[in-house]
Amino acid sequence: MATSCIENMQDNLTQAQEMTWKNLAKANLATTVPFKLALDTQDASSIECEKILRVIPGKRLIVAATWNDQPVVAKLFYEPWKAKRHSTRELKGIETLLTSGVPTPKLLFHGTAQKKRVSVLLFEHVMEARNLYDVWQEQADLEELTTLMQAVTIELATQHVLGIVQRDLHLKNFLLKNNQILTLDGGSIQCFHKSLAKKPSLDHLGLFFAQLGVGTEQLQQELFQTYVRARGWIVKSVDVRYLQTVIKKWHRRRWQRYVAKLKRSSSAFAKIATPQKWIMYDRNYDLPEFQQFLANPEAIFNQQPTKILKAGRTSTVAKITLDNKVFVVKRYNVKGVWHWLRRSLRPTRAVASWQLAHLLRLFGIPTAKPVACIEKRFLGLRNKSYFVMEYISGAHLGDYFKHYQKEDTRFVTMAARVMALFNNLAKLRISHGDLKMTNILIENERPILIDLDGVTEHRSVKKVQRAYKNEIKRFMQNWEDRPDVKKLFEELI
Repeated sequence: MATSCIENMQDNLTQAQEMTWKNLAKANLATTVPFKLALDTQDASSIECEKILRVIPGKRLIVAATWNDQPVVAKLFYEPWKAKRHSTRELKGIETLLTSGVPTPKLLFHGTAQKKRVSVLLFEHVMEARNLYDVWQEQADLEELTTLMQAVTIELATQHVLGIVQRDLHLKNFLLKNNQILTLDGGSIQCFHKSLAKKPSLDHLGLFFAQLGVGTEQLQQELFQTYVRARGWIVKSVDVRYLQTVIKKWHRRRWQRYVAKLKRSSSAFAKIATPQKWIMYDRNYDLPEFQQFLANPEAIFNQQPTKILKAGRTSTVAKITLDNKVFVVKRYNVKGVWHWLRRSLRPTRAVASWQLAHLLRLFGIPTAKPVACIEKRFLGLRNKSYFVMEYISGAHLGDYFKHYQKEDTRFVTMAARVMALFNNLAKLRISHGDLKMTNILIENERPILIDLDGVTEHRSVKKVQRAYKNEIKRFMQNWEDRPDVKKLFEELI
């Protein structure tokens, strides 16, 4: 695969344009590839960048490239006055990992380009590897992930023994290939040159566990025991209570930080604000057709191959294709002047759905991935709004259970996952509001919630309990003509 990648890059070499510092500073996901970047070396070597992996506009670009006939991952730092500092911090972190014996992709080159305006780090491109976040998101059965997560926990414990802390710890920092776990992001590495004490260790472990989401409490207990054995600790009940408190703290802090990002431009999201519109969107979709849609979202409803899924007074839902990707866009309609005036001073339902979808996904509740929200403005007041999400191809829950057979354990497993989904919502003090079967889709044997318009966040446990009873009552109404399926769910309550 590596040879094929090199050959493909070499085939495109003659087409590659030289990248200047000015153009690099404007780079985004739509930047034309391949391009060449000459390094400040005596032999005037260069890298041929074939694919953009990640971009932080105006600051940093990560690309798959070729250098000296070998595939590499290049990190390019070009923010004025800060590029050298950021690359030095990254380099120092990588050196800490290497000298400590922590597996990490091999550093092949560090230097500059464009007359020292760009700091360059070149790493071995680990082919056929996946990051832990993607593996975690795709797996429906936690039991199948237990062995892997135990191995990652042991790796984290080893780093703590070495005095190493990943300040910006998240699941994407771990790269998996075969039975090896590699640590990424040298820029977040901090070394204390001695083993971490119990309290800071539990603080950091709590951050790791918080990212596993709600509904993983049993797995967290097992991983904690794995961590304790790896550290050789004797644990007291006070330590367990402290860890639980830390996890709750990280839950709150992660959401507070994240919700702030949902309203401003950042490395993950872009914001467009004018007197006529207010837009937030995920930078991963920042491609030409997507940008055209953002400029005029109304036009897509009359284009091919757009398919209208629902045409109601309150909202219109359509399946659309942009840049060869399939999305669903929900337009919240304005029914008249008085309706517009009532809604114009409140946050639109598109923005509410944007924030709620991110909240659910942050805590491990599966829902369609939010892509963008758009508010039209008139005289500074909110008008029509649009919420864009990734399209989910799976069947809804009713279709899934059409083929229900009592002896088929697949349906028992699915019913348990659906009930666990409802319980996890309650743990977040959230109720969905409309649990009809068409609002639960099944993809890769996982139930996924859609249509968040009726979602309510509750402030007290009592209100959550009352809402949960109503949710279950509404859900059971789906199966009035299927008493066998209804009985299956009732046995799980």
